[in-house]
Amino acid sequence: MNTLTRCFKGTKETPPRLIKVKPNLEKAQGHIAKAEYNLGVTDLMLENKKSDWMIICSYYAMYHATMASLWLLGLEARPHECAISAFNAFYVKKGVVEKEFVSYLEKAKKMSKALSDTLEDVWIERIKAQYGLGEIRSQQATKAQNEAKLFVEEVRKLVFEARNIEEHYI
Repeated sequence: MNTLTRCFKGTKETPPRLIKVKPNLEKAQGHIAKAEYNLGVTDLMLENKKSDWMIICSYYAMYHATMASLWLLGLEARPHECAISAFNAFYVKKGVVEKEFVSYLEKAKKMSKALSDTLEDVWIERIKAQYGLGEIRSQQATKAQNEAKLFVEEVRKLVFEARNIEEHYI
């Protein structure tokens, strides 16, 4: 059973971790705000030469942007692995979503595969930084921060477009 299927169905030991819910623009905007907050923290970590926490905050900025993108589709993800798997399936690979979100998916499909790879790469770096004892070079941290900024900006565009479309229909 692949990760996405396991996340939707659950296992004998765990309930489903990826749940279909009503799309929620407010929650998407909240996750973008949290992503932007985490990006701001990366600047503080850079100023204070805290490379390990810079990577951690960069990852969480991308994670919250990922959560924002899933709320646009009407998906609630609990663990990180399921959020990343759903992002890959519905924003990077081909997928089907409800009619009103087809335009978001089409735009999101154009997001480069590198963004998805970046999320997974920074997740791995975050685990090393958070749990490891090795030295983290500032170059690694700066790369993670730059990738997080790009990633959050791409998802922010999707949320902004969704907000504008919703306001148009009101």
